[in-house]
Amino acid sequence: MTPAADTDTVSRPVTRREAEPLLGYAPGSLKAVMQQQRGRWPAPVACRVRGRALLYDLEELRAVAARGGDGRSRRPGGADADGLVTCLSCGRRFRSLGPHLARAHHTTAAEYRAEHRLAATTALMATDVRTALSRARTSAMADDPSLVTRMRSATPPLKELTRRATEARSGTDGLPAVRAARAAAARQTLPAARQARRDALEAQVRAAGYTSIAAAIEATRHLPSRAAAKRIGIGTSTVKRWRQHSQPG
Repeated sequence: MTPAADTDTVSRPVTRREAEPLLGYAPGSLKAVMQQQRGRWPAPVACRVRGRALLYDLEELRAVAARGGDGRSRRPGGADADGLVTCLSCGRRFRSLGPHLARAHHTTAAEYRAEHRLAATTALMATDVRTALSRARTSAMADDPSLVTRMRSATPPLKELTRRATEARSGTDGLPAVRAARAAAARQTLPAARQARRDALEAQVRAAGYTSIAAAIEATRHLPSRAAAKRIGIGTSTVKRWRQHSQPG
């Protein structure tokens, strides 16, 4: 499926990668945003069989993106109750540590996190400051669509961004606090991911004329796995897995 132009207002299913240029997100960024803001974004409506990509309703994604973020994120904030962030090097408190670290301590954010054994994703500015910046960027992109193109041209390739992120996390991945936070997040996100996958499968089989995935598996059990998958509209491995889990008694 080829993404339509920005002027296309027809509601249609798209992958996250296809939706990114239509919503003004950098390549590969929408997945991270949706993971950080679970509950805000719509659930997938289907699953593309070839490639196993989840599909979302374009107009639903546009509606959420137009409302802007609410600042809620799983990213560690680092701020105190009053919204200020304490510098662990000198004890002074700021709304954003970046300028202070460069001016007073001649260090970068990455060096500061490494020195104080902070998770690589720990934010060094107050949540409301991050929210205000995000809304300002969204507003600027809406006022000047060419800004998105300029931002993309200045953004390093996805491979380089991935390398930098991996390098930044490597120093703090083993911290007990980081491991505990990831374990807690997994306990919350894995069930949600499984449910999203189940919902996508159910939507797919209903489109093929079956009442449920279980009914589809039973109705096509006499067929080879590949033929059953083609008839139902799901992957062959999915058919095999469901057949194993629902062996006739």
